[in-house]
Amino acid sequence: MKGKLKLVAIFVIAFVVFVVIKLLFDIAGKKEGRLQVESKPGAAVFLDNVMKGNTPYTNTHKEGEYMLKIVPDGVATQAASWQKKISIFSGSLTYVDVQLENTDIGSWADVYWLTRLKGFDKSSGLVVETEPSGALIYIDNDEKGVSPLTLEDVTQGNHELSVFMPGFSRRSKKINLSPGFQLHAFVKLALDPSQKSKYTIEESTQLATAAASINEPGNTVSILDTPTGWLRVREEPTLAGSESARVNPGQRFELLEEQTGWFKIRIDGQKEGWISSEYAKKN
Repeated sequence: MKGKLKLVAIFVIAFVVFVVIKLLFDIAGKKEGRLQVESKPGAAVFLDNVMKGNTPYTNTHKEGEYMLKIVPDGVATQAASWQKKISIFSGSLTYVDVQLENTDIGSWADVYWLTRLKGFDKSSGLVVETEPSGALIYIDNDEKGVSPLTLEDVTQGNHELSVFMPGFSRRSKKINLSPGFQLHAFVKLALDPSQKSKYTIEESTQLATAAASINEPGNTVSILDTPTGWLRVREEPTLAGSESARVNPGQRFELLEEQTGWFKIRIDGQKEGWISSEYAKKN
């Protein structure tokens, strides 16, 4: 009798252990993250060509890569759709915010997600990608470099991330950097409305580079206020151009040439360089 009871007890214990192990494997295998999508105007949300709902949209999905497509609803048929491959990570949030306009070049989009740093690393990191690439990246109005950009061991806490490229509207966002995590940011810039006519002209004439014009002698530009209190002068009309000097708000310089998003100026009567037209005006 005692032998039978012992055998039953062994079977019960084995069954309980099996159930617990199966439950743990199910939980581990589930690995779900949360996706949140916001848009203006309202739009349908598709993942891998399957409609999941309408914005504002929030739901959990299995960890992995998905092709996200946002299609404006019937009342906004003039707006262009937008799509991008995104990643969803277990126990993390992937946040998407999109402003849909009539053309893709006029629409902007932000995508943010977190990944855990390896091991016991308790620092904070930031990775920024932009479309188009080569945009200036600012953290709390301090220029950090050109996208794509990876920053390690960034001060934890609240910051303001700002992205700028001449000819495009600036994008700024409040972010929070947590210990042990790396924040990933993808920012699609929208063409500055004041540049749309220039863009259309260049596109229709199939120019491969930005339109340039030589200015009449005597034209000048004045430097406007900037987030940093000064403005870089670069050797070429590109954000990757080397810095050759710095000028200050209120100063006035001779205007030599114009390109989309850039002014070429003369400094100290001899030196020449390029400045962003966002922070300067023609007199």
